[in-house]
Amino acid sequence: MVLRNSVKFNCFCIFILLIPTASLGQDFNFSLFEQNKTYYNPALTGVQKGLINTNFIYRKQWLNFPGEFSTKHFNMNWKSYSSNGFGVFMISNIEGDSFLTTNSFGANYSWRGDLDKYTGAFFQLGLSASYNIKKIDISKLTFSDQLDEIYGKVYGSSFVPDQNKRNYIDFSVGTFVNFSTVGFGGNTFTHIVGLALHHLTRPNESFQGINVEIPMKLTFHAQSKYQTKTYSLNRRDKLSITPWVLYENKGEALMSSQSVSSFMCGVDFSSDPLSGGIGYRSHLNQIDGTSYNSMVFMLGSRIYVENNKTVYRLFYTYDLAINNYTKYTRDSHEIGLSMDFSFKRRRKCINRF
Repeated sequence: MVLRNSVKFNCFCIFILLIPTASLGQDFNFSLFEQNKTYYNPALTGVQKGLINTNFIYRKQWLNFPGEFSTKHFNMNWKSYSSNGFGVFMISNIEGDSFLTTNSFGANYSWRGDLDKYTGAFFQLGLSASYNIKKIDISKLTFSDQLDEIYGKVYGSSFVPDQNKRNYIDFSVGTFVNFSTVGFGGNTFTHIVGLALHHLTRPNESFQGINVEIPMKLTFHAQSKYQTKTYSLNRRDKLSITPWVLYENKGEALMSSQSVSSFMCGVDFSSDPLSGGIGYRSHLNQIDGTSYNSMVFMLGSRIYVENNKTVYRLFYTYDLAINNYTKYTRDSHEIGLSMDFSFKRRRKCINRF
C-alpha cells in the first residue's frame, strides 16, 4: 500500500510538473520582468538608462518537491553610440534531482528608429540567437519495470534512450514602440507596447530519435509608467506607478484550443531608494483545461555610488500559489541583482527612458 501511494504521489508530481512545462513548453518562467526583459523580447536590448546594464537572476520554485527546480539567468546589455543595442546572456535550468538540465548561451541585437522626433516616440526591432544544450540523466529516474510490490525499487530498467543530450540553435525576433502622453494634472505617462515571436526554426528537442519540434511562442507585453510630481523618499527622483501586463501563448497553432498560455499582470511602485509591486500569474493549458495560479509580491532597493555613475538594484519576489496544487508545489522565490554603469562619452547616448 505504501508503494502504491508513493507511485500515485510521484505520478501526481509529474502531472503538476507538466502544467507550467506544458504551458510554455520547455521555456523558463520569471516573475521579474524588468530584469529578464531581453529574454521575453530581444527588441528591449539596450534600452536601459546607463551605458551598460547587467542582471543576475536566481529563481527557485516548488520547495515541496524532492530535488531542485531552479533557474539562473545572467544577461549584459550595451547601448551603442548610434541606434544599436547589443547583449549577451546565459541561462541554466535544473529540473528534479538534476535529471533534466538545460543550458543556453546567446546574443541579442536591437535597432532603434524614430517615429516622432518632436514627442520622442520611437520603435525598436530585435533579434536573438542562442545555442542550447539539454541533458537527461535516466539513472535518477524510476521506471515501472524497476519496482517490486513488496521491496520497491530493486531492479534495473530496460529503458535506454537513443541519446542523453540534445544540442540545437534557436532564434527569436521582437519589436516594441515607446511613446508618451500627458495625463491628469500634467503628469507624464510613458507607454511601451511590444510583441515577440520565439523558436522561429522550431528545433528538435527529442531524446528518442524522433522529431519533436518546439512549438512557436508568441509574447505580448505592455506597460505605462506614470511619473507623479511627488518626490521620492530620497528626493533624487519622483514617485512612479507602473501598471503592466505580460501574455504568452505557445502551441502547434497559436491562439487556438490546441495551445497553452501564461498571463501576468500587476502594478509596480518606485520611490527611491525603495520599490515594490504586486501581480497575478495564471498558467492555462487550453488542451485539457488545467491551470496553475499564483500571486506575486515584489520588493526592491536602489543604491547610487561613484557620483551616481553606478546604480545597484536588488529585488526579491515571492510567488504565493493559490490553487489546489499548493500541497505539493508550495511557493516560489526569485532574487535579482542589477547594475547600471554610466561613463563619460564624447557623444551623448540616446536615452528615452
